[in-house]
Amino acid sequence: MTIRKYLLILVTLILSLTLFGCGGRFGGQTDDDGDTTMPDNSNGDGPREKVTISYWNLLTGADGATMREMVKSFNEEYNGVIEVVEQSTNEVDYYEILNLNIPIGRGPDVAIMHSYYVQSYANRELIVSIDNLVNNSEINLADYPEDILQSLNFDDKLYGIPLDMHPIGIYYNKDLLDQYGCDVPTNRSELIECAKKAPNNEGDVWGLPISAEWPSDYTFTSALYQNNGLEIDENGNPGYDTQEGVNAITSFADLIHKHKLSPTHLGNDQDLFYFQNGNAMFHFQGSWMLNSMIESDVNFGVIPLSKMFNENSDTIAIRSHTFVFPYQSSVNHDKRQASMTFVKYLSDQGAKWANAGQIPASQVARETDEYKNLDYLEGFGEIENFRIAAPSPFYHEAFTPIYSRVTYALQNPNYDAQDLIKMAVEEALLLIKESKEFLE
Repeated sequence: MTIRKYLLILVTLILSLTLFGCGGRFGGQTDDDGDTTMPDNSNGDGPREKVTISYWNLLTGADGATMREMVKSFNEEYNGVIEVVEQSTNEVDYYEILNLNIPIGRGPDVAIMHSYYVQSYANRELIVSIDNLVNNSEINLADYPEDILQSLNFDDKLYGIPLDMHPIGIYYNKDLLDQYGCDVPTNRSELIECAKKAPNNEGDVWGLPISAEWPSDYTFTSALYQNNGLEIDENGNPGYDTQEGVNAITSFADLIHKHKLSPTHLGNDQDLFYFQNGNAMFHFQGSWMLNSMIESDVNFGVIPLSKMFNENSDTIAIRSHTFVFPYQSSVNHDKRQASMTFVKYLSDQGAKWANAGQIPASQVARETDEYKNLDYLEGFGEIENFRIAAPSPFYHEAFTPIYSRVTYALQNPNYDAQDLIKMAVEEALLLIKESKEFLE
């Protein structure tokens, strides 16, 4: 997080203390034992009258259109009982808007948040724990992958319900594989061998165009996992200053500099354009781009990233859109319960969300015929191979500084992986120090 954003949050924290006093960090909203858990006191009978809840998210693309339809369906089904008012903002601004509004009690009733931010927001008391709410709802935590739920726990309290899992996969052009006499690869060696059969020249077909910017952070994290590396250590500090971290960068950058499968200096989406225009055999991209691929009319398939950076590992890095309950200056328990009803509905309707290229977190949704009959999603890998970000309130500060250094390595054949890692660690430790001092 930038210093500018810290200053913005500081201003709102000062304002919130002025408005609400000093009960808890922001004042009020605690139960008898000082917990910020919001109890459900409606005796399970549902909201007593029509309840309107606000729902904020960062879904503005094709997946946003799918979410609009799901919200509309919910409002139709619960007409006269619950109404959801949705607000969507692009990701660049979304978290800053949350940071500005939540401390002064003007956040939404329920919000979408990336899973790797949940611990940080819980640590700053910007979102509330939901154990009592879950216990008094129809949500069954056994329906969700345990490691994702663990990543949403902070100080032994649950702070989020996962909506989905979204990994990076490898899209492949079936016609080009046939043209160059390739079978669909199952590991790194086979991928490289096949991709080298393409001309790999400017103005022609490339084996594997790779953007140095996006989604290289996702892809690198899978490379780190597959090389037995860590994002953060047991103390929440950078864990990638190891030989495994060097191996992860090297295994990724080698695809460009050693094996010559991609042009250099590709910017955001240039690799995507190569693939969608029929000029790439393979393409690293997220499941969320599935509909865009279908609309491109490329004859494609999908295979997982498993074994693509280390042939002894199937591990794939994922992220998750997660429902959280922001701090509010006063609590309306009917709104809380209605929000849980909404979360349960969207979770169970995950097969519809899968039409946006997202893999439902809820096993209930994944077991429906509607989900099982969808094309492509199973190609992104087995769920038991998915791995979520390590839980830490300082995950963002500790890990994300490596991303710009990975970009440098992908752009420059003479990179020094150890030096890049050293610079990333220095930046990360400074960001962690600043964040901790801010919270004191």
